[in-house]
Amino acid sequence: MKQLGWFLALVVPTIAAAAPPPAHVIPPGTPPLAAVPAAGVQRDLGLLVDGLVADLTKDSTSQARAFKTLIGLGRPAVPYVVAHLGDSRPLPEQSIWVQAVTGRSDTQYHPWYVHDGLLAVLKELTGYARAPMTGHLLPSQRAKSVRKWVAYCVDRYPAQAAVCQRALENTSITADSRDPQVADAK
Repeated sequence: MKQLGWFLALVVPTIAAAAPPPAHVIPPGTPPLAAVPAAGVQRDLGLLVDGLVADLTKDSTSQARAFKTLIGLGRPAVPYVVAHLGDSRPLPEQSIWVQAVTGRSDTQYHPWYVHDGLLAVLKELTGYARAPMTGHLLPSQRAKSVRKWVAYCVDRYPAQAAVCQRALENTSITADSRDPQVADAK
């Protein structure tokens, strides 16, 4: 029995040393390492987000995969997600589960429309909620939410201001509408 104990005492640390180190998981909301990606990467990210937003309305499996991927893209995807706000297509399933990072419980959102689901994605990516994320909003409230996110996006991502402002084309309220509570997105 003593021989087995000595054997395990010698072999276990050797096996542990030979095992690959655990992968480091970057929590959501961590700022990207590169301040501004190359133009080709931005174009590819825009096309990727376009495809994922299209997948949101296919079926519940595609929707779940698309939301998980959108959140996984991180902060560089924020302008491209903002560009799709105002999309009033219904979602096949009114539930999004966001897997928890260490120290946080899983989060469930109940969006009815693509716009509401993208608000949940933006909340996960930025930590900010600029409007309720349910289907109970009036069109004017959705438009106000879009203007707030466009103003945020233009302020935080000035190099992609034109991408951010594409969201204003998805709503009936333009950037010229004056709202004292919302900064001008121009």
